[in-house]
Formats: sequence, C-alpha cells, structure tokens
Amino acid sequence: MFILHRQWIYKEEMKKICLMSLGISFSSLILLPTIALALIIIAVISLSLFLPYWFDSYSLGNDILSLATSFTDELGSTILRGAQTFSLYIPLGIIGIWRWGIWIFKKLCSLYYKPIEPENKVENFTMGIITPVYNEDPRVFRTALDSWQSNNPDELIAVIDQKDTHCIRVFREFAQDKPWAKLIVTSKAGKRPALADGILASKCDILALVDSDTIWDHNIRDKLLAPFQNPIIGGVTTRQHPIERHTVWQKMTDIFWDMRNYYDLPSQTAMAKALTCLSGRTSLYRRQIILPKLNEFLNEILFGRKKESGEDKCLTRLVQRDGWKTYYQSNATVFSSAASDFKTFWSQRLRWSRNSHNSDIISLWDGWAWKNPYLAFYMIDRFITIFTLFFGPIFFSISVYFNDWVVTLSILGLWICGRGIKIIPHLRRHPKDILLLPVYVGVNFILAFVKLYALVTIREQKWIRAAQERTVKPKGYFKKIKDIILTTEIICSLVIFVVLVLQ
Repeated sequence: MFILHRQWIYKEEMKKICLMSLGISFSSLILLPTIALALIIIAVISLSLFLPYWFDSYSLGNDILSLATSFTDELGSTILRGAQTFSLYIPLGIIGIWRWGIWIFKKLCSLYYKPIEPENKVENFTMGIITPVYNEDPRVFRTALDSWQSNNPDELIAVIDQKDTHCIRVFREFAQDKPWAKLIVTSKAGKRPALADGILASKCDILALVDSDTIWDHNIRDKLLAPFQNPIIGGVTTRQHPIERHTVWQKMTDIFWDMRNYYDLPSQTAMAKALTCLSGRTSLYRRQIILPKLNEFLNEILFGRKKESGEDKCLTRLVQRDGWKTYYQSNATVFSSAASDFKTFWSQRLRWSRNSHNSDIISLWDGWAWKNPYLAFYMIDRFITIFTLFFGPIFFSISVYFNDWVVTLSILGLWICGRGIKIIPHLRRHPKDILLLPVYVGVNFILAFVKLYALVTIREQKWIRAAQERTVKPKGYFKKIKDIILTTEIICSLVIFVVLVLQ
C-alpha cells in the first residue's frame, strides 16, 4: 500500500509539473482578447450584410464597418510583420525551452527529497552554539539568545567584539546562573577568527555556527541532529525565512530564500547529499571535522588575496572536499534579518554573488565537485545563467525596435506567468505577494547585472565589518568606474553578438 501511495503521489506531482510547463504557452493568453474582439467585429461585418435597410439610416452600419476594417487591417499588418520577423526570435525560444527544461529537471529532482525525522532512539550528541557578534541590535540579539536557550543547547559561546559594549552587557545578563553560556570578548577583526575562537573553546560533538541575528523556531534541536545519525553526514543546514516582511526588499529576500528552500537545496540533497552552501545563518558541523581545518579556514587565499567573507562557503567546501556529505533539513526553520532597503539589498547580493563565484570556481578546479555530478551541473548552470538572463531584455528591445507589439506583449506575459509559476510554493505562504510579481521580474534582471558585476570584481573580498570601517579613497572611485565600464562592455558585447547572429 505504501508503494502504491508513493506512486500515486509521484503521478500527481508529474501532472502538476506538466501543467506548470504549459506556462510557457500562457503568454498566448495576451492574444485571446485581441482575437476575440477581431472575431466579434468580423461577425458584425457579416451580419451587417443582412441587416434591414433602416439600420444604415443611422450610419451605424458604416461606422461599425469602417472601425472593423481599420482594426482588421492593423491586426493583419501586425501579424504579417510578426511572421516576417519570426525567425529573429527563434534563439530566444530555444533559450526559453532550455531554461524551462532545467527548471523542470530541478523540480523533478526535488520530488525525491524528504527531511530526516528524529527517531525514537537518538544517539546522545552534545550540541554547542557558537555565534560571532559585531555591532548587533541588542534587542534582536536578546531574542536570538532566548530562542537558542529554548532548544536546550549543551553549550552557548558568544564571541563578541570588544567595541560592542551593548551586546556584551546583554549577554552577561543572559548568562547569569547559566554555566553553559560562555562569553569571549575579542579584539580580533573578522568573522572567521571569531568562529575559530569559539570552535577551539567548545567541547561539544556537534557545533551550530549561528549568526547573531538568527532566531530559531521552537523544538528544532532533535531535527537538526537527526541527519548526524548517518555517519557520512558532516554538515546540516536549515530552512530560512526573514524575521520581518515590512518593505519590498525584505519580501524580495523572502522570495529568493524560498527558491532555495523549495528547489535548490532539496534537489541538491536528494541527488547527491552535496550542497553549494551551508548557510552561515545556521549550519551544524561535526567538530572533529572542522577542528583540524581551522588553519586553512583562517588563511584561505583566492586569486592572490586573503579571503575575509564567505566563511560559510569555505567550511562547506572543506567538509565536502574530504568526502563528507551534507544535508538540508526543511523541517527545521530559522528566522534571520533581511535587507530593508535597496542599498543594503544590493550590497548583500553583490557580496553573496562574489562568494558563490569564488567557491564554485575553486570547487570545480580542485576536482572534488565533479564527484557529485548534480552539484557540478548546478554550479556550471549557475555560471551560464549570469549571461543568459540578459538575452530576454535584448530580444524584448529588438521587438520594440521592430514594432512587433505582439511579440513584445508575449515576452512580457511569459516573464510574468513564468516567474509566477516558479514562485508558487512561496505564494502558498504569502498569496498577496502575487502583486509584487512585476517587481520580482524586474529585480531578477537587476540581479543579472549584480552577478556580472560580481564576476568582474571577483577579487574584492570584504566582510561587512571591513566595509563599515574603511574610508573610501579617491582611487577607489576610479576603480569602481572602471569596473562598471567593463561590466557595461560585456553587456554590449552580448548585444552585438545577438545582432550578428540574427544577421
């Protein structure tokens, strides 16, 4: 019965996916009102031939006939013009089919995913929480501390910058009569040294590395530890949502995090138990694995520069490089701060994109990623997407230039319907976000520029503290201008390439 039930679920999911894939054709809905109106006018023209003589006395027949003739002439011209330039858009159709095929493949892979539920008899792991703290909102930090305490950690170590006196005071108040809560006040700059100090001070089997603004849901400890019953699992990460959803940019962040929650992480876990990143907001590791790697972790050199940001990417790579598997637990939810304004949103996305480019290149270059074909496929596809995202706007501009308004409206419809289909899991959580769908479409193209700019500036590696403390020198502006010009030149090269191919 269980097998039959699973088969039935699989068939139902396949039906849903097939229906979703038809979203490629949904843009044709734009044409339906036009076609319906044309048919009505044609019907009126036909009927007017048989109308009584008194109908023309009011000149209505001639007016309707004139209007219908003008409309059908314009519609016919538009259709003929679109037919003449149809071949121009064949490359866009091929790219669209390819991108939809990739998405359907990821969706199919994610169907095989399921979180590991805690068993009745769980091995008695000890779990310690390590959090680096710098310039944190004291209220958010205190809420986070209370949420961690509710999950009964065996140890909680806060490594707080010596300048952050407010958070030091908050932790000392929290730690009263709690011998398992330990404070380390540090003068070292950077998140990596803070994590390393916490790892060295801990004695627990499993270490949860947690951002100071991350709030845990109730009773997730056993869910977080459940995958470690499998001896090949070296790291675990969680499902993540923003703490607040007041601004457009917080809601955009929520949508992008849900794309990871429902597609990327489940498919990577199901196919290879190998993830591109165990997020720094909350990730758990076996201490015995990461302890010997601290020197490499603290002295990572990429493209000739010491790496400061991307500590979560680095730890993920170091663990999986030695053959350990990683797991995503969708049944363990945490909440973290999201960017509330565009500037912060842009800065976060730029930093995360640079870290992703760095990590993917190194993982593929070192060779260990190729042992997990799905993970290697995902990394390569993510790199290619940096460039393919620009083809949509390029062909959209071409359709406007040639006055192919049917094609223009079809491209717009495909963007709206296609993105809407892909974020259906998120819309189940927040149905009202469907009103933000046009904004989400636009933000995707903005992020295409961000990812390309991140690739151009891949050697720039700064943690948020360094960004807050540094003073911008005049030559820094010239470098930024140069990087923006180079990014623009790459986009122009893509435009020229498309034009040459179409010719």
